[in-house]
Amino acid sequence: MIRWAVATKKAARASGLGRQASGQGKTPAAKAAPAAKAKVKAKVKAKAPATAPAVVSGGPRPQPAGLPARVTSRTLSMPIVAAPVAPVAAPPPPPRDEMIAPRDIARLTRYGERFGSAKIDVRMLPLPLPVTSGAIAVCDPAVPKSWRVFDRPVGGGQFRTMLSVARDAQNAEKLAAVVVHVGRPPIQKWTVAHFGGGKKPKSADQLPRITVTSGWLVVLDGGDAPGSIEVPAASGVAPIEVPLADGRRALALPCGNGDYAAYWAVDAADKAICLVVDFDRFSQKDWKARPTS
Repeated sequence: MIRWAVATKKAARASGLGRQASGQGKTPAAKAAPAAKAKVKAKVKAKAPATAPAVVSGGPRPQPAGLPARVTSRTLSMPIVAAPVAPVAAPPPPPRDEMIAPRDIARLTRYGERFGSAKIDVRMLPLPLPVTSGAIAVCDPAVPKSWRVFDRPVGGGQFRTMLSVARDAQNAEKLAAVVVHVGRPPIQKWTVAHFGGGKKPKSADQLPRITVTSGWLVVLDGGDAPGSIEVPAASGVAPIEVPLADGRRALALPCGNGDYAAYWAVDAADKAICLVVDFDRFSQKDWKARPTS
């Protein structure tokens, strides 16, 4: 009896293992698991992008798989153009090494300025100074070797000129300075004007000067030296225009004889605003006196 029971249990176990191997006897949850996995694989396969078709020569280019919808084959075929790069401006040149003016030269350009008993009158001239070489020169018309070109460039143009006239208590007039306007204010500083090839002076006693012995100072374009220039006898304060053989026009000023220095008015960018030739009409005492109007 006991042997029959044991044999029956062994047979039951063997038959149960067979049913598990053939899928029989599984629970409902176990039976549903393979179906759920199959559904997930199907969904993943449906979401995967389709393989891009082969490119046919001469036809439209297909959109590569996985690109956003807004990117089209037309966009992909367009050439890539680099964004334009703004040119880098060249750095400004360093300021010129010029001596600061030892005098308040601006006083010579102010109407009503007083130096002792004399009063400044300013007069704009109807004759512009034509400059094409980019520089201004001065000379004594009777002495060709006196030709001097200022080393600071001014560009080209028809520059306005102005007389600074010193009028004393008896209304006698003498030229105090000539002003050539080559730029626009505001003025940052006044410096001593140097001639080409010259050196910066070390003191106010060594300023570069132009010597005049004919009574006239000629201001003109700094091209080639003109040689001797014919002018009449100097009188009064009225300048004259002198045509030269090469077509240039020079401005001759009846300044009297002497050794004269020149000065630049310079802006914050170190560009010239005007050139002033001082005819040295006033004493050191007049210059040191407190300015009055």
